[in-house]
Amino acid sequence: MPSPTDPPVADAGAAVGRLKRYLKPLLNLVALVFVVLAARDMLARWEGNHVELAPGLAALACLPLLASCLVQGFAWIALVEHMAGKRVPRGPALSLYLASQLARYTPGKVGLPLVRMEGAPRLSLAPKLVGVSVLIEMLSWTATGAIVGFALLALTAPSGGLGGLFGRFSLPLLLLSLLGAALLTFVDRARYPKKLRNVLAPDGAGPLVPLAVPLVQVVYWSLVAGHGYLMSLALGASGHAALPAMGFYVIASVAGFVVLAAPAGLGVREAVLLTGLSPSVGAAGALGAAVISRAASLGVEVLAWLAVRALWGVARPAPEANPEQR
Repeated sequence: MPSPTDPPVADAGAAVGRLKRYLKPLLNLVALVFVVLAARDMLARWEGNHVELAPGLAALACLPLLASCLVQGFAWIALVEHMAGKRVPRGPALSLYLASQLARYTPGKVGLPLVRMEGAPRLSLAPKLVGVSVLIEMLSWTATGAIVGFALLALTAPSGGLGGLFGRFSLPLLLLSLLGAALLTFVDRARYPKKLRNVLAPDGAGPLVPLAVPLVQVVYWSLVAGHGYLMSLALGASGHAALPAMGFYVIASVAGFVVLAAPAGLGVREAVLLTGLSPSVGAAGALGAAVISRAASLGVEVLAWLAVRALWGVARPAPEANPEQR
């Protein structure tokens, strides 16, 4: 028998559905305008500059990116299985993850959690659990990215210029990042402030993130660093000069995520790369690296999603319970 609260819940669900239907085209339009304006600005700065690119090395640099898409997806799957206490179908879960990654090109990255939450019932998961998993995943993803990026900069950053400034501050920032990752991975959630627990972990006990998740994310960031090294070589940097690029490619991605207003970090990521890569490949080469790497990243994400969707498709929604069984 329906409870007295059923109609308001249904009305609220319908209202959310209508809001999403109206907001989605608007967000897509705003994202498109933002991307076009940013692309026009970068092209204007590139005009008149000549960039030498080794096609073979550039193509090789795409392989770590492609692998990183899949690795990142499996890290989220490990997290959501830990939170739900059950396994989910790997192929459909990976397909949903990759689709949500493409949706982050909306301002504020709001498309990413919406797509994942909308697909949660097809994995027999609660949308609320999946929404919280996105937040926890991003906290761990940012912390591990900062660890890998600042560790690489501490070891390889040049001594002068803005790149040297990154290097000088990399050690304390690395220690802060390690502390953040430790709080997620080793500290019982019961020790968190109450307001934070209410958002991230109202139920359950133990650390928020299983150790497997940051370990897999470190592999992801290592692949991003490898892409940066190979792309720098493709643009004419020497092997020694390309080493600092690894840290800058990682930190650029982290910085792009932290600035929520930029769709997929567009503009922010490129600015960090320009700062870090100019000493090794020149201003034109650094701008070329930012543009080419962005295009390669989007291309491999689409390719990975299409391949996974073709192989495994998407999960069907779980059948609704029989009224007599409710």
